[in-house]
Amino acid sequence: MSAPRNTFRASQRLQGNGAFKRVIDGRARIDCGAISFHAIPRDAAVARTNDLTRMGISIGRRAGGAAVRNRFKRLLREAFRLSQHEHPTAAPAPYDLMVIVRAHDELTLAQYRAHLLDALQRLHAIWMKRMHRKINASDADARAAMPSATPSTTTPDAPDSPRAH
Repeated sequence: MSAPRNTFRASQRLQGNGAFKRVIDGRARIDCGAISFHAIPRDAAVARTNDLTRMGISIGRRAGGAAVRNRFKRLLREAFRLSQHEHPTAAPAPYDLMVIVRAHDELTLAQYRAHLLDALQRLHAIWMKRMHRKINASDADARAAMPSATPSTTTPDAPDSPRAH
């Protein structure tokens, strides 16, 4: 059996303003120097058809000229491609990941990869905590909605009472 292929398909790209806004609105963010990582779990229906994390990159003009911005994007995509089989796989993964890059001195590929994996692990921990909090809250709501299991007290003059006979 051959090793899994490290490709970066179009289906792994986060595209469109709506998708970027949805990830930002998820309010899970990790900063690694001049790079911010935002993530949100993918929709269950979409995740079944493609169980890989998707990534989108946003780099402002302040980061540098076109050549510099493209170099940052190439390095980040390559870091993502090389590390994709190390991404979290337990629920609530896979994720939609958005990377926001601010001006900084260029890092090596290994450094970008380390930042990416660290951020994904930390974001996964955030979403696991949120998922467990949501489960615990729904369990508490279910317990509160259940009728009380304590026996009711009987009055002495009730016909079912043992003292009435």
